[in-house]
Amino acid sequence: MSLQGDAVYEFENLPLEPVETGTNLLVTGPALGGTRELLLRLLLGGDAVVIITADTSARETLSDFERLGGSAPGERVRVVDCTQDDGDGGEFVSAVGTPADLTGIGIEYAGQYESVYARGYDAVRTGIYTLTPLLVYSDDVRPVFRFINTVSSRIRTADGLGVCAIDPEAHEDRVVGSIAQSFDARIEVRDADAGVDIRVRGLPDQPREWTAVPALR
Repeated sequence: MSLQGDAVYEFENLPLEPVETGTNLLVTGPALGGTRELLLRLLLGGDAVVIITADTSARETLSDFERLGGSAPGERVRVVDCTQDDGDGGEFVSAVGTPADLTGIGIEYAGQYESVYARGYDAVRTGIYTLTPLLVYSDDVRPVFRFINTVSSRIRTADGLGVCAIDPEAHEDRVVGSIAQSFDARIEVRDADAGVDIRVRGLPDQPREWTAVPALR
């Protein structure tokens, strides 16, 4: 078993400096752009991974994660699927019937996180793609805010890494601003001719100007 106990999380093949354990990152960008791939690439690195997927099935998410260099589902990689997909993802995939069931998502996420942590993986990367369905299914931003705050607090306490994505064009500025309060920094994504560019707000020593993301070879 590979145990990971470094004091930072590194991002291979991305123009980002390592971040301290317990960091939560909000990735903002167009849903049909490179935001999803960037989020999955931020989860790479040999640590344990728990992905909450709210608008792409677990099967598709894991397929893309493996294509980008991630591991197959197993004791180190888990998924909470909220997309109402009928496929059987096996023992490493938990299904929640709807993105509206924030309590159920939280329970399944906590169970998967505790499972990999109990196996000795003291570095766990959490990804949520995307927060938009959770907000769409909720009549009020406050329950989603409480959910995200609970998840980010768990990540911070356990020295994990949290990466959540949202399409800012799909929501009012005040909603995105409320959600952003639970995060340490914001990675903004925009489409570019050669792929995507990113810039970071809220953390030192990170690219503050638009910087190209190298494509995977």
